[in-house]
Amino acid sequence: MAATEILLLRHGQSEGNEGGRFGGHGPTRLTALGRAQAEATARALAGAGLTAIYTSDLVRALETAEPVVRATGIVAKRTAGLRERSVGVFTGLSFSEAEERYPEAFAALMRRDGTACPPEGETHADCLARAVPVIDEIVERFPHGRTLVVSHALTIYLVLMHITGADASRVFIRTDNCAIHRLKRNDAGLWTIHGLNDISHLAGV
Repeated sequence: MAATEILLLRHGQSEGNEGGRFGGHGPTRLTALGRAQAEATARALAGAGLTAIYTSDLVRALETAEPVVRATGIVAKRTAGLRERSVGVFTGLSFSEAEERYPEAFAALMRRDGTACPPEGETHADCLARAVPVIDEIVERFPHGRTLVVSHALTIYLVLMHITGADASRVFIRTDNCAIHRLKRNDAGLWTIHGLNDISHLAGV
C-alpha cells in the first residue's frame, strides 16, 4: 500500500547543548561538532529520494537543514510551527541558574509535567498545537512522498507521542543530536515506525 514517509531529524549539537543551557526559542547556533553532524547527515540523505524539506525557523535547525538543501537541491520550507518548546525566561540560562532563580518552575519542568509552563513560555500542549498542523500539511501535500522534518528534541518527542498515542508518563523516546526517526503512514491512516533515534550515519563524526 502506498505511504507517505516522514523523517524526523533533530538539529546538530548547539552551543546551548554543549554549555548545558536552555535553548528554547533562543538564537543558539551549531558548534563545530554540530556542523560536522549536519554535513554527515546531508551525505546520508543526498540519495534518499527526498520529496520535501520542512524546518524550524530557529538558527540551529536552519544550519542543520542547509547542507541537506545543498546536497538535494530542495528548497526548505521554514516554519515557526516546528520550533522547540519555548522555555520563556529560562532561555539561555544554565540548568543551575534556572533552578536557582526559578526553583518551583524548574522543578516542574524536570518532572516532565506536561502542564508546566515556565514564565513567558509554553506548555507541551502549546508546542504540540503548533507542530501537529505541520505534520498534517505534509501528509496532505505529499501523500506518497518522503519528507525531511528538521526540528528539536522535545517537539519531536511530542509529535511521536501524538502519532503513537503512547502514555508520556510511561514512555520516553530519546532523540540525540542529528538522530533520525523514520515513520510511514499508509492511505488508511496507519502509522508504522521504521526506526527510532538512528545515528548510524554519524559514525566517525
